[in-house]
Amino acid sequence: MENSRLVECPKCKTTNQENYNYCYNCAYPLKEYIKDKEISRLMGIALGYEMVNIFDKVVEIYEAILREKPYYADIRYRLALVYEVQAKYDKAIEHLQEALNINPDYIQARNKLADILATLGKYQEALIEYKTLLATKVRYSFADVYNNIGVIYEKLGNIKQAKSYYMRAISINPRFAKPYYNLGNIMFAKGNYDAAIANYKKAINLKLEIPEVYNNLGLAFYKQNNINEALENLQKAISLDDLFFDAYYNLALIYIQINDLNKAQEVIDKIKQRFPYTYDVIYLEKSLQKKSREKLKREQINNMEIE
Repeated sequence: MENSRLVECPKCKTTNQENYNYCYNCAYPLKEYIKDKEISRLMGIALGYEMVNIFDKVVEIYEAILREKPYYADIRYRLALVYEVQAKYDKAIEHLQEALNINPDYIQARNKLADILATLGKYQEALIEYKTLLATKVRYSFADVYNNIGVIYEKLGNIKQAKSYYMRAISINPRFAKPYYNLGNIMFAKGNYDAAIANYKKAINLKLEIPEVYNNLGLAFYKQNNINEALENLQKAISLDDLFFDAYYNLALIYIQINDLNKAQEVIDKIKQRFPYTYDVIYLEKSLQKKSREKLKREQINNMEIE
């Protein structure tokens, strides 16, 4: 038999005739089109496991595919997403960097790499990736990238740059809610409560239904002494997430400040029930006790005057 008519199985090294589709010893596919069909089948199985959160199986399948196709950038990206869900950030970063080595213009991989670096507090590295992404010559609006860069600059204390990037994100996509929320936070920190409220409302109108935006909107109204709007928005924040501690805490504080002590006690009781291990409730209880003593003293003085 001529050597040209023989092929070696790359898995078990057994010699096969070249017309064999599978290795007779280990059943490994010998033809590329069969390997591609098998990879497509495995990808379908992996997606099924992913839908039911069986991530170990997903990792096993994707790693097996990469042993066959190490330069399959999309599989590396998908595997990185699974590792991210598992909080295995080092492995996620490794596969994203490999995907970018294969395809430097893989915008989803670079965006995800920057997101993970920012999550880990590696802000300078994240900025490099985000700004590299902005220079990528691929058709993409990048409004979210400008917003994310703004978030990093805000965390680094460079408020001017942060505001500039939020505004750029809005100019690219005026219906992108997050930069309005972030601008609202900057305006709030500056004491410009009218501008903060306007930006928070814009974010809400654009369907940013998160408890943080209602909590901060409530605080901005409180700063303007608009108590009814403040209470309404804090209660809305709680309705969106009944384990959002900040809204409960702020709600209790406002009730204490306006001397609605029964309502304050109700909120404090809920905090103690939902967050039994928080020490912050001690401050609320002391504040409530102080207000109760002040109220009792006023009542005693009033009674003395009447007599």
